[in-house]
Amino acid sequence: MGEVRTPVSIVCVYNDPAVLESCLAASVKAGTDASRQTEVIPVDNVSGAFASAGAALNHGARLARNEVVVFVHQDVYLHSLPALEAAASAVLADPAIGVLGAVGVSHHGEVIGAMRDRVVPLGRSTSVPTDVDSLDEVLFMVTRSQVLREPLSESPDLAWHAYAVEYCLRMRASGRRAAAVDIPLTHNSMTTNLARLDVAHRAVGRTYAGLVPVRTTCGIVGGEHGATSWPVRRARGARRFLGESVRARRVTRSLRRVSRPARGQVVLADIRLLVDDVARLAGSSSIRVVDPSRDGTVGEADGLERNGLPFSAATLRWPGVVAAVAAAAPDQLLLVAGLRPDEIAPLAATTRGPYVVGLASDTGLWLLVGVEAGVLASLWSRPRNRAFFVG
Repeated sequence: MGEVRTPVSIVCVYNDPAVLESCLAASVKAGTDASRQTEVIPVDNVSGAFASAGAALNHGARLARNEVVVFVHQDVYLHSLPALEAAASAVLADPAIGVLGAVGVSHHGEVIGAMRDRVVPLGRSTSVPTDVDSLDEVLFMVTRSQVLREPLSESPDLAWHAYAVEYCLRMRASGRRAAAVDIPLTHNSMTTNLARLDVAHRAVGRTYAGLVPVRTTCGIVGGEHGATSWPVRRARGARRFLGESVRARRVTRSLRRVSRPARGQVVLADIRLLVDDVARLAGSSSIRVVDPSRDGTVGEADGLERNGLPFSAATLRWPGVVAAVAAAAPDQLLLVAGLRPDEIAPLAATTRGPYVVGLASDTGLWLLVGVEAGVLASLWSRPRNRAFFVG
């Protein structure tokens, strides 16, 4: 996208002022010197004045001064305002783009656009707008003139879900593009709200029946009668479990070549959903997450919080990752995420104490440093957490 940048109006509907201040507002303040014309328009919904995200965000868009409006969640930390402004320039440069976001899902189910979801990096990096089935609501942008003419849906069926999905399908139905591009961010989400998600998906599926099935970050929209049968879901789950088990067996063998088996454990678990419980059980005083940079780009989000604990996240070059593991403090929970299979064993070998290695199909390989596996046993006690044929 080059160096061309366009100031944006960041619109955020919030219901927790503390979260807004520690995440989105803090990141914009940190980047103000580089992006002085970019503005933030917070829309207060603490008292429930707005019945839907669409209504709140449309209100904010009407107040915007800049020609590109960016809709962002309150719990997002933006690592680069210049990257955000470069993406906005791409929207203005290509009239065929109807909506552009930080992360989406392709028609083949691949997550497009690199971001950190809670504590793990997700998505295939793309430096140019890449077409997707749909975009996640975490961050997406449109021109102000367009959204005033074609506002976000305020349907009660959508309310707080799938409004970006609906907008993507509306753009695609009109011949315009829905695309994702790298906009570095950390989504410091504390909860997963699935209430009425099924209602929103059914409503979108009915409205755009000619475009379903549609892949989203929250599942597949298949239309009113497109629910997947139980036997199919069971078969898919079994295939996923076997695939994860094969990977876990390979990781276990590689670990045994560099250390005594008793030092570490390999589990099947999505660490995004468990990291706060890990910190609680381990008695950690803070949480630090690092992941290796794959393109040379580095960045840090500091001053965040999770359940009252200081939280920081950083993308580092490999020597920095190794140094972080070697210097891990006993009372700090250190998680290394986004690892490749050949990186696990040498990294584990640098630890001075116990560790836990885990993996999940959606989130990849991760390493917890300095935590006894026995302390965390209750978090992965189900048979589904133990790899098949790993001894």
